[in-house]
Amino acid sequence: MQVLAKARFVRTSPRKARLVADAIRGKDAQEALGILKFTPNFAAKLIEKVLKSAIANAENNYHMDGDRLKVSTIMIDGGPIMKRVRYAPMGRGYRMLKRLSHITVMVEEGEVKPKKHKEVARTVKGRKAAAKPAAETPAKVADETTAEKPARKRSKKVEAAAPVVEETPAEPEAVETVDEPQVEAAPEEAPVTDSVQAEEQAGEQVDEQAEADGADGEKPETEGGN
Repeated sequence: MQVLAKARFVRTSPRKARLVADAIRGKDAQEALGILKFTPNFAAKLIEKVLKSAIANAENNYHMDGDRLKVSTIMIDGGPIMKRVRYAPMGRGYRMLKRLSHITVMVEEGEVKPKKHKEVARTVKGRKAAAKPAAETPAKVADETTAEKPARKRSKKVEAAAPVVEETPAEPEAVETVDEPQVEAAPEEAPVTDSVQAEEQAGEQVDEQAEADGADGEKPETEGGN
């Protein structure tokens, strides 16, 4: 069922009004009101008044649902023309035509359009939050975040201490190299002293034998001389 509203002898030209009417023909009533509200045209205000009147007639007189109404028909007809004269030079006059219009808007009930949901770009954080169960409370989430922070600090300390641990084993190696010649020098001194003592003893024995032999040789010479 179509419900109409008319506005006659409107002070606008049909050509200007038809440009606005083409933009809302076949649209949903609420959507058409939004288009007319933000259209910078004088004819848009006039058509908006007629459309609101048609919606009110449908709701009050025929108990229709305003959310289901749509603009089924909109017509812009030419009205009478007012002729005026604009004075021109040399005693002449130019003709002025002031056109009028008749606006007719018809609405009817249609199917309810499903509401369009805006698609929100999901980020990595949004996906992680969606993966978590709904039973988790904000307190638990805060505990998890606080528990993660010290773990990261400890890992940094361990990484910083790692090179120090690697350098410490090099110190005992230098100490061992210094102690080795001292340990080896001790046994070498003992055999040197023993050999010297043995040579001295052997020399003393040779000297004693030489003295003994010399003493034996001198005795017979003295006897013969005598």
